[in-house]
Amino acid sequence: MKLDEKDEALLAALGRNARASVVDLARRIGLSRSATQDRLARLERDGVIAGYTVRRGSTSSRSRLHAWLLVRYKDAVKCAQIVPQLKRERGVTAIFTLSGDPDVLVEVEADDAGQLDALADRLRAIPGIARVTSHVVLAAHRA
Repeated sequence: MKLDEKDEALLAALGRNARASVVDLARRIGLSRSATQDRLARLERDGVIAGYTVRRGSTSSRSRLHAWLLVRYKDAVKCAQIVPQLKRERGVTAIFTLSGDPDVLVEVEADDAGQLDALADRLRAIPGIARVTSHVVLAAHRA
């Protein structure tokens, strides 16, 4: 599906505020409310918009520890053996398989360093995992 400049403008407006009303979005991109609603429905149906989410700000009442775990497999272990087990772990927010070293990059959140350490230990105990290295995020700089 090819996006036109109105589609791109709509996506940009949603990127700035995904909670904006259809009327506000329509005003921003210069279309009627119904035309904007139709575009939103099409973009969702065609998979251009996969969903809407919440990003916690720095003033969130509950501060969470955010980290990346670099996972290396033992010899002859396949991704299909490990990823389903990673998905079941509480605190895992995303899993990225990579080419090269490490084999997997796991995004995690924890309440504190102790919870992060326990999560890393649970991953180390999974058969087929050779090594887990943790990298705690100190600050996020969003583009």
